[in-house]
Amino acid sequence: MELSEASGRKLKPGDAKSAEADAILDKRKPQDLVVALDERGALLDSVELSRYVAKAQVGAKDLLFVIGGDEGLDTRVRDAANLTLSLSKMTLPHRLARVVLVEQLYRAFTILKGEPYHK
Repeated sequence: MELSEASGRKLKPGDAKSAEADAILDKRKPQDLVVALDERGALLDSVELSRYVAKAQVGAKDLLFVIGGDEGLDTRVRDAANLTLSLSKMTLPHRLARVVLVEQLYRAFTILKGEPYHK
């Protein structure tokens, strides 16, 4: 699911970030494992990410990956996350982060299936 950007409603940057956090936290279900993407998060390799995905599958948990808007993530979202994950030490535009995340999830599932893609 993708939420519309709060910044599109002509809010001040801090207000947009807070409104975005409200929308994200409202959509979260108790059984979700929330993964906040933030450059200050843990750096996992592809095998480690696949293990995290497998843990979620075994626990019948839905993974909710959260990529913030232009202003980044509100601290409330990072605090609510089960994992804060960094895709890179560099700051990525959120649209590029989305592409990198999808590719890494594809890679994680190929690892779990024992396919050779991740090499």
